Amino acid sequence: MAGQSHEAGVVYVVNTSEKLYVGYMTTGDWKMEAVHLYVGACNSLPVDDAGNLAPADFPHKVEFASLQNFYYVEIPLSLLPEGCVCIVAQADVVKVVGGEIVQSETAFGEGTTVGNNWFMKFDYCIAICEQVCYNDETAWATGTRYVTKGSWATYTPYVANTTVNIYAGQNYLVGTATFSEVVDGKVTITLAALNGAELQDIAESVKIQGYVAPPPAENPAPGLFTTYKGNATTVTVDAYAYYGIHLDVQRVVDCPEL
Repeated sequence: MAGQSHEAGVVYVVNTSEKLYVGYMTTGDWKMEAVHLYVGACNSLPVDDAGNLAPADFPHKVEFASLQNFYYVEIPLSLLPEGCVCIVAQADVVKVVGGEIVQSETAFGEGTTVGNNWFMKFDYCIAICEQVCYNDETAWATGTRYVTKGSWATYTPYVANTTVNIYAGQNYLVGTATFSEVVDGKVTITLAALNGAELQDIAESVKIQGYVAPPPAENPAPGLFTTYKGNATTVTVDAYAYYGIHLDVQRVVDCPEL
């Protein structure tokens, strides 16, 4: 929530057996200038003399060189108390319309207020990961379908400093792809996992094809993509007007009963 009354995005929280992840994703016209994050014991919240939350004193903080709409922090569980923790996810956000900043706000992940103002915390109970089961899936960065019938594969128009969702099995959110500005004819694409998904342990789980114009209306062949093939989650490639981003992922599913 930005400025107490504007819904500016979402906060994702998930843990594995070793780490806890907190992801910020803005929506609509909102972008982030900076984030401050506290994760830990509820009786150790950083507060000022009046008992109000003090984001400047949070242990995890970053100011971005350019506006962002996705960022995540990973924290080893060994640094956190067992059981449930308090999370304060704060961001400095702006609303951008027509390339101009028209509004600036402080934003917090929604929860219960702390102190005498509206600043908020929420609780998260660390899941015990005794067994994790996965399904192998094909995933694509969201965009326009290559063909109107049959394959649901999609290609994405390039827009600098934007983040698009990545879906497996057509409708399961498994990650995001963020595009940088063009620098010396190159674009950096940063991939981030969500909802416990991860890349498959194969030789070329990431395949990217750039296009100078919308590709022909035919089923794509990711194995023949030439712009990039490998396993990196941050990839610098030639600048194109469109990209097909194909991932081989494994997503978390309920384990079968024995």
